[in-house]
Amino acid sequence: MTDTNEKMRSLFLAAIMVFSVFAMTTGFAGSAAAASNLNAGTFYSGQEVQFTANNANTDYEVRTVDQSSDNDQVGALRRTVNSGDNEVVSFDLDGRLSEGDFVIQNGETGDVVNLNTGGEEDTANDLKARNTFEVVPQDLTADFDDSSVGTEGDSAEVEFEIASDVRNGYAVNISSDNLDRDELSDIFTRSGDLSEDDVIDDPDTEKDDLVGINDDDRDAAEDEFFADTEKIQIVADAAEGEFTLDFTDIDEGNYTVETSVVDANASDSDDIEVVDTGDDQASFEDGVVSEERGDVANISIQLDNTDEATVQIGDKDDDNYFAIAEVTDDNEDGVAHVKFNTWKAGATSVAADNVITPGDDETTVDYAEQHNYGDFGDTNAGQDILEATDYDMLVVNGHIGVEANESENAEVENEDDVGTLSLGERSTENVQVWRAPSDAYGDEISDLESDETAPIYDLIEAGNITQTDEAAINDVNDDIIVQVEASGLEGVLSDDGDIDTSTYGDASGAETDSDGDLTDNPFQLGFEDDDPGANTDSDITDISDAVANDEYKVIYDEANDTHFVAIDGASLSDADNGGLDLEDEDEYAANFTVYDQTSDLVDDDDDSEVVNDSVEFLDAEATLNNDDDITLQAAAGQQLSGTTNVAPSTEVTVRFRSQSSSSPFLLQPETAVTSNGTFTATADFSERSPGTNFTAQTRSNGNDIGDDIGGTLVDSPTATVSISDQESDGSEVTVDSVQLSSGGFIAIHEGDAGGDVIGNSDYLNQGSQEDITITLDEPMDENFTAVAMPHLDTNGNEEYEFSGGSTDGPYTANGSAVTDSANVTVSAEEPTDTPADTDTPADTDTPADTPADTDTPADTPADTDEATTTAADGPGFTAVLALVALVAAALLAVRRNN
Repeated sequence: MTDTNEKMRSLFLAAIMVFSVFAMTTGFAGSAAAASNLNAGTFYSGQEVQFTANNANTDYEVRTVDQSSDNDQVGALRRTVNSGDNEVVSFDLDGRLSEGDFVIQNGETGDVVNLNTGGEEDTANDLKARNTFEVVPQDLTADFDDSSVGTEGDSAEVEFEIASDVRNGYAVNISSDNLDRDELSDIFTRSGDLSEDDVIDDPDTEKDDLVGINDDDRDAAEDEFFADTEKIQIVADAAEGEFTLDFTDIDEGNYTVETSVVDANASDSDDIEVVDTGDDQASFEDGVVSEERGDVANISIQLDNTDEATVQIGDKDDDNYFAIAEVTDDNEDGVAHVKFNTWKAGATSVAADNVITPGDDETTVDYAEQHNYGDFGDTNAGQDILEATDYDMLVVNGHIGVEANESENAEVENEDDVGTLSLGERSTENVQVWRAPSDAYGDEISDLESDETAPIYDLIEAGNITQTDEAAINDVNDDIIVQVEASGLEGVLSDDGDIDTSTYGDASGAETDSDGDLTDNPFQLGFEDDDPGANTDSDITDISDAVANDEYKVIYDEANDTHFVAIDGASLSDADNGGLDLEDEDEYAANFTVYDQTSDLVDDDDDSEVVNDSVEFLDAEATLNNDDDITLQAAAGQQLSGTTNVAPSTEVTVRFRSQSSSSPFLLQPETAVTSNGTFTATADFSERSPGTNFTAQTRSNGNDIGDDIGGTLVDSPTATVSISDQESDGSEVTVDSVQLSSGGFIAIHEGDAGGDVIGNSDYLNQGSQEDITITLDEPMDENFTAVAMPHLDTNGNEEYEFSGGSTDGPYTANGSAVTDSANVTVSAEEPTDTPADTDTPADTDTPADTPADTDTPADTPADTDEATTTAADGPGFTAVLALVALVAAALLAVRRNN
């Protein structure tokens, strides 16, 4: 009975499955798309294809192409179809026909179909290209280039791309939940990338244009398509590409846009979030922009829901001048930056787009104009500079069509925001001369950009550029840096808004020419001889004439109204090629002048503004060991100090040379000049013989500086020292022993050999000494490690004067200082007198002899029994243990019985 029921249940389930499959097939057939005519080409998975056969009611077999032999042959059977009465064979490229190369063979004759003509031919064992067709899956991507989009203005636009790698010329259906047909159509056509003809969305006029629907019952298929009110179709010629979609006035929310090819199994979807971004708006990032006359004002414009704006500076009625420009934020980051050159403003010879210029690479000034009224303006830049006052700035979103307005000068109206350009008076404040090592210009400065100031300040911070009133020349030529503090010069040196200091030499020069006529030089940087000699006036040599081959670089710091003129020292003193004819002890003033007659930077009624700073040029010199004969040890770590007048941080070499026949050598340790003009070189003479004579010479850049000094190597002094762990009150330590071959001192370091010196001994004679007590400079209040280090008395004055150099340096062994260390325990000092009121009473003193009654008696007194019975090993504890053990045993027995 059960088997029968199970069989009936199986039959019933099978019937349901068959019915389901049948129903599914019927459903697919009812919604079938129009078939494509089959030919010897490429088709795509999911397409329906058809061809007209030569024979009615005949089975045709769709088979694979067997490519295993030299000739393509008919392969395995994949599907059988019948031509019916009308000889039309239709089938879908799905299932086992969704990918591969296929051939159609007459099931009765074995002939294969010529797909180009419809005829049949006997080529089953030698298939031709006309007999086969290819089926490939179609890929499809349909993506937004952003995850969100606004609802107004430019922010409502987003890029959307439909693409397929393997197919062109296909139509797609577009659908999205919560977006109706009209909204979808507006989104895809509003920008103009797709026309109304490209999008099928009107059920009344565009039914006949639909593709990919069931042509067997087209009317029903058309009604079915348009019954879905959340779908549009993009025609085949327009579907692939990148389009700007416009979501203006679409409700906020998240939307999924589905894109599917109408006749193939290819689809894709992407999500977009619509956010309310409000109206288009332009505003000034800074309501007030402050600059000095002649400088360049940086103006930033905030853009909301747009990437275009029109900005105006000045007002016709109030200022007799205004400039206006249409700008675009190219990278759509919401900010456009422009620069306004106040030096060039109003100059009729200067194009307006060189007055208002892009402030960065991501902003475009699309069009600009400037207009002068009244008496303002001049032909050349700088001759009539905007006055020091406040100027209105206006901005509005979008481009207002400045260029198209030919009848009158367009101005910003209905502005979104108002700001102020506040122009102040410019000034000439100061000049300061700095110097740097002779290779600083070539290695660190010459390749800098015009506004690359950070490396200059880094060199100053590191001590490589230092303020000075003297500089070395001849054997070593210090590089010179002239710092000028003066505002209002940015516009002179700006090209298209960017600082370009390569024109500095063109702007700098004399106020009048040789005929006494005014030049167009607004300023001059030059060098003036402070002592030109008797009966002559001092002339200023312009920077371009003072430096051979123009080997100088100007670095401009806009933020601080400062510029640095870095000069190659060798070129400054190269008289043969146009530099200054500098000699030892020549003193020059670096003069910077802003003229009152050649431009409007200084009022005509005022005098030219002049600032200067003097520098004395000296032959490079160096002194070793105070010009005294040198004595060094035949050991490692020997130091020799010197002084020099070359720039701090200059690299110098001390050349030690011996021509001794028994121990010749050449050592050249390198070092650098410190900020106070000293240097110390360290050399290793451990492999040289005592008694060897040598000379020492300071060198830099391959040249000798100063005189050479003679010297002698002597035996290396030796020392030993021993110190033990000890207790101390913190004011002194004791060294157990010391042996000094040449006398000297013991220094005490805290912690390790590199720690602070916290005390030193008096002078100790040569030989051995023991128990040397050394008083510390300051008492120690906690335990510490004391490191004892013997030191030489190199200058023989019996005073400890070691400060890190060669004077009174430490005794060494194998290149390291001789040391020993010990732990010092700091303890409080014991009181020496016991106060009277703390004396122990006489009746409590312990007698010299212990009385008999304090001995332990043979029998324990009764009053001590209680103490013994409460001990852990007493009989009371044993009884308790026994009782606990008995109870535990009983419990265990019960558990076992259970």
